[in-house]
Amino acid sequence: MKAFRITETGNFMTKLLSGGSFDSFLLEEASLSMQVSWVLDGTINRNFYSTKEWEEEEHPYPLIAWGDVRGHMRELIRGKKAPASLSIVLHLRPDHMERLLTDAGYPQLIKSTGAMVLNIRYDGSEVTLVTGIALKDFTLDRNADRIWDEAMQKFLSSREIGYETLT
Repeated sequence: MKAFRITETGNFMTKLLSGGSFDSFLLEEASLSMQVSWVLDGTINRNFYSTKEWEEEEHPYPLIAWGDVRGHMRELIRGKKAPASLSIVLHLRPDHMERLLTDAGYPQLIKSTGAMVLNIRYDGSEVTLVTGIALKDFTLDRNADRIWDEAMQKFLSSREIGYETLT
């Protein structure tokens, strides 16, 4: 687990809410505090779809793609005043996680790694990111954590998102 302080909040928020930089992620949950509080559950609601719609559309994951909801978040935030706070929990898409572990030489960790998680927190003045791993099974092997932390640093750098490592 690593924590990163984003050095250019405006640049980060633009990339998070307007560009496709984070579209390889799924939304677990988000909360936004403004004049009212908004809470989003990223779990896809099967009951929203007719049987035909559900069968015709592809739903490979139980969580919604960040790209499918970021426009809604952007609209909620749009205005002259920044939110009082924002919290977003994203999961790297499972196919990306599997490829990351395989490319790093640890395909055996796919079975025990449930998700590679990115927690995004905005406190009204600065953004902090915290990486984490959700495990399916107990393991003492911390290679998945290390791989995810290194991948996140490369991800931020490749998207020209300035950061400082906190832990």
